[in-house]
Order: sequence, then C-alpha cells, then structure tokens
Amino acid sequence: MTASAANPGHRGPSLQEVTSDFIFGTLATDELRLEELRKQQRGLRHDDRIWPIDPTPEDSVTISVTVGADVSVMDLRCYVMTDEFMPEESSETIAFSRVGSNWDTLTWSYTGTWQATIPPQPEGTLVRYRIAGTAADGTTIWADADEETGEAGRFAYSVDRLAIPAWVRNAVIYHVFVDRFAPSPGETWNGADDLNGIWGGTLKGLISRLDYIADLGATAIWLSPTFPSPTHHGYNATDYHSIEPRLGNSEDLQLLIELAHVRGIRILLDFVASHVSNEHPTFLKARQDEGSAERSWFTFYKDGTYRSYFGVETMPKVAVDDEGAANYLIDAAQHWLRLGVDGFRLDHAQGPSRGFWSRFRRAVREVNPEAVLLGEVVESADTIASYQGRLDGTLDFLLLQQIRAFLGFDVIGADGFGRFLQRHLDWFGERLVLPSFLDNHDMNRFLWVVGGDKRRLKLAALLQFALPQPPIIYYGTEVGLSQWHDLEYPDGTRRSEESRTPMLWGDEQDGNLREFYTALIAARRASGIAGGDGARSLPITSADLLALRLEGDGQHHTLVLNRSEAAVDVPLTEMGDASQVIFATDEGVSIAGAVLQLPPMTGALVSSTRLDR
Repeated sequence: MTASAANPGHRGPSLQEVTSDFIFGTLATDELRLEELRKQQRGLRHDDRIWPIDPTPEDSVTISVTVGADVSVMDLRCYVMTDEFMPEESSETIAFSRVGSNWDTLTWSYTGTWQATIPPQPEGTLVRYRIAGTAADGTTIWADADEETGEAGRFAYSVDRLAIPAWVRNAVIYHVFVDRFAPSPGETWNGADDLNGIWGGTLKGLISRLDYIADLGATAIWLSPTFPSPTHHGYNATDYHSIEPRLGNSEDLQLLIELAHVRGIRILLDFVASHVSNEHPTFLKARQDEGSAERSWFTFYKDGTYRSYFGVETMPKVAVDDEGAANYLIDAAQHWLRLGVDGFRLDHAQGPSRGFWSRFRRAVREVNPEAVLLGEVVESADTIASYQGRLDGTLDFLLLQQIRAFLGFDVIGADGFGRFLQRHLDWFGERLVLPSFLDNHDMNRFLWVVGGDKRRLKLAALLQFALPQPPIIYYGTEVGLSQWHDLEYPDGTRRSEESRTPMLWGDEQDGNLREFYTALIAARRASGIAGGDGARSLPITSADLLALRLEGDGQHHTLVLNRSEAAVDVPLTEMGDASQVIFATDEGVSIAGAVLQLPPMTGALVSSTRLDR
C-alpha cells in the first residue's frame, strides 16, 4: 500500500488542483443543452407530455404533441391499448386536433401543437400508446422515433392513487459504497494499489458498523450495487437475482435488513435498469444467436455493434420496453422486495422510458406499498417534473450544482443562490421527493473542492439539513474523508473512482466533525423542518451573507450563513425577530441583544418568534 493509501482522507488539494464541476449526463454542457432545445422543435415530439401528469380513475388525460418546423402532417392519431401488450396499428385509435401554432426563436420558425384526449380508465390500468402522423406524401411519421433505428416512441402511464410513502420525506439517507465501507470483522482492507481495484468491503462489514450509522442518526441506507459484476462499482451486473460473492450472499443481505429494521433504518438497493454487463448471460446469448428470444432485449446494429451506455462497450443498454426485458427487471425488483428491502435508488433513470417506470412502480407497490423509488435523473426541471407518478422522487442534481457553486467554488453570490432556491422549491412543491446531497461517487467530494476547509463543509451541511427535502450523506463525509487525487487527470480523462477512497475508522476519523453531523441530524429532527413548506430569501444585501426564512410543521426558522472571512453582525429585526440559536456551525455564534453575531465562515439556524408577511 502506498503511503497516501495508508492514511486515506488526510490529504487535501491546493485550490489550483481542483477542477471545475462537471455533472455527467446528456445535458452536461451548453452545447448539449442547445442541441436538446433544437431536437425538441424537430419532427413529432411528445416527450410524455400528459395532463394531469399523475392521473386518477376520474381523470381524462390530454396528450400533447409538438409538430416541428421541419415536418408537415395531414393528421395525428394515437394508438391506445390497456393490457400488457404494446399498441400496434390495429389498436383503438384516438384522433388528435390541431390547437395552435407557436413561434420558436431558436429555429426562427413556427411549430404546431396538437392534442388528443384519452377517456378515464379504471384504477390499476396501465395505459400504453404510440403516436403517428401522416405526412403529405402518405408516409407515417412516429412521435419520438429513435434517431438511430427509426422505431416509434413507446409511451405509458398508470392510472392509480399511489402516494409517495410518508417515511421518505423525513428520512436521513446514508450512502454506502459497499466495497469501500468496511471489511468483515477480523479482516482488513485488501491493500489494492489503486482505487479501481477491489478493497474488500462486505455486507458483513456493514452489519458490524450498523450501530455507527444508527448513532449518527441516519434512518435509511442506500447501498451501491450488490449484484454480481466484474467491476468494483457494480454498475454493470451479470445477474439481478443474487449477490456479488465478494460482498456476501443473500443471507447476509437479509440479516442486514433485519438488523437495520430493528434500529429503525430502511435499506435501499441501487438498481440499474438502463444497462447490464456485456458478460451478462442474456446479452451473450442475444449477441451470439440472432434468432434468440432475448435478441430484442438489446439494440443491435447491422455492423454487429450494439447500443450501450454512453458508448461504453462493457455496458450494453437494455430495451426496457421489450416484454421479456421488462419482465426480467420487474421480477428481480420484486424478488428483493420480498426479501425485505425498502426500495431502490434507480441508476440513470432517464435512460429507460417513463412508461417503463410507470409499470415498474406499480409492480413494486404490489409487493411493498411503502417501497420508495428514487431516480438518478440529471435533466432539466421540466423533465424531472415529468417523473411525477412514475417515480417517488429524483436526486436533486439541480440543487447540488447551486450549493457547490455558492459554497464550494464561490461562482455565485448569496442573492443568486437565494433566488434559485426559492424558485426551485416553489416549482416542485410536494409532487416529488428531491433528496439533497453535497457529493457522490461520480464527482469530486465537497471537502476536496474546498481544499479541506471544514468550515465550508459545515456551512454546506447546515444548509442541506435545514432545507425541507431529505438529505443524503455520502459515506465518510461526516468524518472528514476526502480524496487522494482530483477526478480530472492531466490527460483530460475523468476517473470517478477517485471519490471512492476507503472509509476512515478509529483514530483516523475527525471526531469533532462526526459529532457535528450527529448534532445536526438531531437538530433537524427536533426542529420540524423536514417536509416543510419551503424557503424564501430575506432582504439582506450581501454576496456572502445568505438569510432564508424556513416554514414548516407550524414552526418558523431562519437560516443565516456567513461565507466571508470577516465577522458579521445581523440585526434580528431583519430576520423577523428570533428567540434562540437552535444550531450553529461554531461555538462563537451567539445572540447579543438584538444582534446575531457570526464569526467568519459560520452559520446558524435560529427560531423565529414573529413573521413579517
């Protein structure tokens, strides 16, 4: 083991070594966002736009389609079926009506809007449909057709009264990367010489540390993938019905679930429906035998290549709208729910269709009505909102970027962050759960970004835990775990494994930081902020001073963060009055008379006794 690996977490970068944030996804750059806007105005685009977005049995559903500036259609029709088969042209047909034109500055032309209405359906119905138009030359144009294969877009929605399970709104989620968290009792780290190897964390090791997580105050554990896989990260599984042997077995997972439940902790598995390993037996069979039933589970091209996750050959994408593929994935999810898991974090959830998730969610709730589905959806706010009724929530990448921009990179001020936050919370309301986080296994850790400055980490953590949505802690953040190297290397490559250093235990942990997180979680629970109504900025004009009014559960609080290297005095009258400090990032924070005194790089949550409306 190298000297740095023997003492993980104690190295920190100079600020010059930290690269700017890059959130991996289809809209990661301005160029990609611009191209997506152009695509939305070409051809026939439905993009799963229905209203109401989460229909009940009483609701007629309006289907909207944009006819792009580059096409003309004589008519539009919707092929609808309400059983387990994908609608074909022999299905029930519902005609669209043209409702108007819209000017699009990006294409400097007009687009058309067409709508159709699907009548109310009985509870429990999965409504499936395709949309086709007839061009002037008589050819058929399919909505949302695949750009590479031309296959028609497939859509579906579930008619139900399923609600988001209440427990997740109040959860504190602890994210464990199993191979890097804890070896089995009596064992030590394997001593791998790089972070792309196997370090030896196991489910038994996690079981042995359950009391640590419980004492911290977490109420749910999200496990990185535990299915068999040729990689350390597990995001390319070879089997969805068993456990990776180096991590343990199904009995270990079942024991983990039982012992976690005794401690009031729920277990979420990381589930990848988007893609599998190229060593998965089903993929191997499909690749070798063009006549196999599994061939349609994947998209093969004439040259022998196949569709994969962002072009990574070891991760072939699954055609989840194929009946066989969908049934396989759903059966696997139900298997683990019957074992006792409490839900799933869904990797690359924007990959599979929303129609698949409608079906998946219904099948999950049949086994466990309290199971939660949280998707990794790195998209625009519009797109994220469209998952209402298909998932219970999505990880809040939009908030993540703004928190890191404000408290990590100092590229936006308090006023800009406050505006974003208020509008962000207003936009989503309670229709989705949006768990917050400061970092994860695919990006530079927050502590690395700030050069090891734990004052900034505490500010970010206080902000995260003061907001109404459930917070996620990436393992080790609470004890000062950082990185050995930036994710971006001099050759321009990005190596996500750099954020997956092994967990610190014993004297290597920052005990003061751990106590800070423990007290912060307790303060969140006592304050009643969880599941609150939102936040609004208070009129304190400073790029480095953020003041937010938080309201929820009949209580009112004010959060004040001082990002500067100078002490700040804040008159309580500007905050609507305050009675006491509920939680502070530093012992030097105090109230003197009618003034909140904040030392440099500190923050406080105070209770408010009067509201100025």
